[in-house]
Amino acid sequence: MLSNILINNYLKFVIPASRRLASTQTNDNIGARMKMLNDNKEYIKVLELFDTFNEKNINECSNWTIIQALKACTQTSDVQRGLKIHHLI
Repeated sequence: MLSNILINNYLKFVIPASRRLASTQTNDNIGARMKMLNDNKEYIKVLELFDTFNEKNINECSNWTIIQALKACTQTSDVQRGLKIHHLI
């Protein structure tokens, strides 16, 4: 019985922690891809990638991801889109 309680408590911690880790890794990968696209001056692709990621993970955008999207907005002179993205901060 005690072992079942310990296992249940362990799983209550491990499952949410692994979900957060998976989310963070995805977010970092998206940010790195956006940075690479910005460096290659593919600003429209940056914004498309951001939109795709943002639709699925609206509450999980890191500052790094948002910064890359804002850089693309600056380069494309898309002020309205930049304002919308800035409100996610």
